[in-house]
Amino acid sequence: MAAYSTGRRGFIGGASAFLATLGWEGCAVVPDGVETLPAWRPGELDLHFIYTGCGENMFYRLPDGTAILNDVGDHYRPNDLAEVPLLPSDKRLGGDWVARYIRRVYDGSEIDYALFSHWHDDHVGHSKFDVPDTPRSANRWRLNAKGEKVNGFLCVADEFRILRCFDHQYPKRGAYGTQGSCMKLMTAWQEREIPRGLVVEPFRVGALDQIRMQRDPDKYRGIFSIRNLCANGVIWDGADGAIDYAAEQAVLDTNAPGWIGQNNLSMGFVIRYGRFSYLTEGDMQGNMSHRLDGTSLRWDAEVGRLAGKTTVCKMSHHGCRPDMSREMLEAVRADAYVGCMWCSRQSHPDTMTRMVEAAGDGPKPLILPQILPRIHREWFEARGEKCPHPGAVHVVVRVREGGEAYTIYLLDAHDEEMRVTARFDKTCAVS
Repeated sequence: MAAYSTGRRGFIGGASAFLATLGWEGCAVVPDGVETLPAWRPGELDLHFIYTGCGENMFYRLPDGTAILNDVGDHYRPNDLAEVPLLPSDKRLGGDWVARYIRRVYDGSEIDYALFSHWHDDHVGHSKFDVPDTPRSANRWRLNAKGEKVNGFLCVADEFRILRCFDHQYPKRGAYGTQGSCMKLMTAWQEREIPRGLVVEPFRVGALDQIRMQRDPDKYRGIFSIRNLCANGVIWDGADGAIDYAAEQAVLDTNAPGWIGQNNLSMGFVIRYGRFSYLTEGDMQGNMSHRLDGTSLRWDAEVGRLAGKTTVCKMSHHGCRPDMSREMLEAVRADAYVGCMWCSRQSHPDTMTRMVEAAGDGPKPLILPQILPRIHREWFEARGEKCPHPGAVHVVVRVREGGEAYTIYLLDAHDEEMRVTARFDKTCAVS
């Protein structure tokens, strides 16, 4: 069994050999303080997975500079703080740390798109500002300069002007028993900002042109695209239409008629740049559902089949134990999986095992939970493998101009120095 060291020197000693077994080329483990994240350059695609310990937070920079915010949560769990701490500290809200991170990697004052996968606290924030008998620390918020109560994505909206917004249910608010707190937060913000110029549109499932470059689209025409795959239980049919699986399930489920959990209603899409591809299904789960014609399916697998072989995949539903089904993983066969975490049971070892097994005889994937609680360290050790990083990290995927190769940077999340703790380089596989 391999020994695990929380110190970087011990980590460096075995990580290169571990990565070589995965088929990653030119892997580099960076000693203390010798490198910070290089600045984004035109032509590069950046995918930032920002660790705060209380939400799932992504920021994307397209090759022409178009900026996309994808979820910003604030879900406080005091019982998990020992293994999954709030970082860089608990002195600010998660959304405030995300806004500060974006300021370090983006020099604009406007964010072109805000995409909200579904209405849960850990992806949007909440409006539980005055819950009786609940201490403020359990449902965190602050007052902004306008005297408004904010948390989650509202902290980022406080710092940047958001030009366009898509959420998974607009304009069908409240469908399928929607969680009220998050819907209230989103609805109030949209109604307040539309008169100020915010554009809110329904997310058109199957569309290939709704989310597009805003600065220089012609330069990347033919090699860059974003395909809308799913939203609110509607999934693209792979051709010119879409299938409303949620409407069918709502009719068939006699135990809870008309109700569907928010996770499976998540918005999902795939980004393609040259040979590189990135898939997110939000929090879509791997449970089985039934159809009117008597067949059954796993929604996450259906979306995975539409995406096909994927370069980098965000773990759906944080990689929780029952999710990311074997069928989904066999369809996607990602080179790398990134797990956005706020709980020690996310990016679960059972799920990581399925990721490895789904690769079959092919190259094993690089599995990157943002933090490594005890059960994760034990999983790597039991397999005789080195952990891919020594502690809490932001994960940055940088695709080189043209989409032929990419680098994954791991940044120390304990401070705001953007120090690189490891760097992994890979050439994109031919699809």
